[in-house]
This record gives sequence, C-alpha cells and structure tokens, in this order.
Amino acid sequence: MTGSTVDGGSDIRVELDENVLNRLADLICGDDTTPYYRTGRQITALFDAAGWRRVGEVDGPRRAWVLDTLQKRRRDSEALHRLLLRLADPREYLDDDEARSHLVQALNELLAVEGYQILYTNGRPELITQTPTMKRPAMQAPIQLTASLTNILSDPDFGQQLKSRLDEAHVCWQSGACTAAIIMLGSLLEGVLYDVALAQHTDGPRPTDHLQSLIELAAEKQWIAQDVIDYAHVLRNHRNLVHPKKQLNQRYAPDDDTVRIAWNVVVAALNDLEQVKR
Repeated sequence: MTGSTVDGGSDIRVELDENVLNRLADLICGDDTTPYYRTGRQITALFDAAGWRRVGEVDGPRRAWVLDTLQKRRRDSEALHRLLLRLADPREYLDDDEARSHLVQALNELLAVEGYQILYTNGRPELITQTPTMKRPAMQAPIQLTASLTNILSDPDFGQQLKSRLDEAHVCWQSGACTAAIIMLGSLLEGVLYDVALAQHTDGPRPTDHLQSLIELAAEKQWIAQDVIDYAHVLRNHRNLVHPKKQLNQRYAPDDDTVRIAWNVVVAALNDLEQVKR
C-alpha cells in the first residue's frame, strides 16, 4: 500500500461518495459539540493551507459553503488528498492536540468506508489505502513517534538499522502481512531494549538479549510506563510466532487490530526510552 506526506505527491487516487463529502463538510466546520469548531476565516485558511487556490471567502452558512466548495472539486483527486492531509496535520492544532486526536478518529471512521486511513510518520499525516470496511478502528490514530532511534541508541549505525526495521514493519502492516509485522516489531523492541540495558549497565551480571528479561528490567528501572510494559509482554508472546510450529499449535493469526496495538506499544516504548537517554 502506498501513501504520501502532506508536502509530497502520491499515486493514491481519492474519490469520495456524495454522502461522505457531506460528512466531511461537518468535520471541517465543527460545531459547539465538538472541540474543533472553525470560524469562516479559519475554514478559508484551512483550504488555503491545503493548496486550494481561489476558493474565496466563506459566503453565507459555513457548512453550505464548505459542501459547495467540496462538490466543485470532488473529481480533483490531488486536491482532496491534500485537504485530507491538512485536516489531520498537527500544525492545524498547535494549541490543542486533543482536538486533532478527536477529529482524526472521526475522520478515519468516515474514510474507512471508502478504503482510506490517516496514519502518522515522523509527525506528519499520511494517507494509505485499505480494504473498505464499516468496522470502527480498534484504536485512535496510531501513536506518533516523537523519539529518534539514533538518539536512543549508543551506536548511530545500529539506530539506522533498527529504524529500517520499523519502516519495514510499517510496510508489512499496511500490505496486510500482519504476522511479519508483529515479528519485526518484536525484534525491534528487543534490539532497542538490549542496547539501552547495556548503556545503563554499571555493575552486576551483564544484561542478556532475552526479550522477557529485558522487558522485566525496563519495568524494574521504570524506563517504560507500566501499561506499555503489560502490552509488551503480549507482543513478546506474539513475536514468538516466528516459530511456525508454535503458531500452528496456538491456532492464532494476527490481524490488523493486533498489529495496531503492537505498533502503539513499540512507539510508546521508544518515546519513553528517549526520555531515559536524556
């Protein structure tokens, strides 16, 4: 599956049904019951930031004006793509990330019926394709990775290698290769924890690269929040699916929701570990 950042192009074609456009107009405008209400001037600024030129000022009721503007360009895939990315862009919500989170959750629930989803890579929104579904996303938009692996790890080259694993895990996930993504994420967590354990080690037995022991050490030293620790143990068990016989005996196959949780666990752990390094 492919996507793009807000500043780049993409080969994804965006087509939205009339009913979806109607609901999108609601999300753009917001109202007194939502945390992301936009004034007429803010709506114009949103379209301008998305690269929609010559839309003019809001004239009349906000929602009617927005819907009319959307309908005029409903065949313009590139314009719709840019608008969706800007709508989810953290730079639109500098003083209220809760409003962004609320909106992106609602936006992803809407886009799911058309086969699209907003994800975040390095703090920027990305639009990807998926199988159209009425199923509500298992979690809100995936946790943003604010940490840098090269900052966490003692060896910058090792950091680059593990960053490549994280990128590959993401590709596997979005391609529907859920088992591969789970295994990759588990190995990434093991590598990061082992490097941090060695860097923090001062006396006593040298840390091992055994994932369970590393998670227990991270819990003992409070390097990672306890709720993340709990799910890390679940990820450890799933990572063992690298052994085909174990997967057969367990009669278990990870799905999209499983990978989403695993992704959030790993990213949350990385964000916590960067604070330890600092």
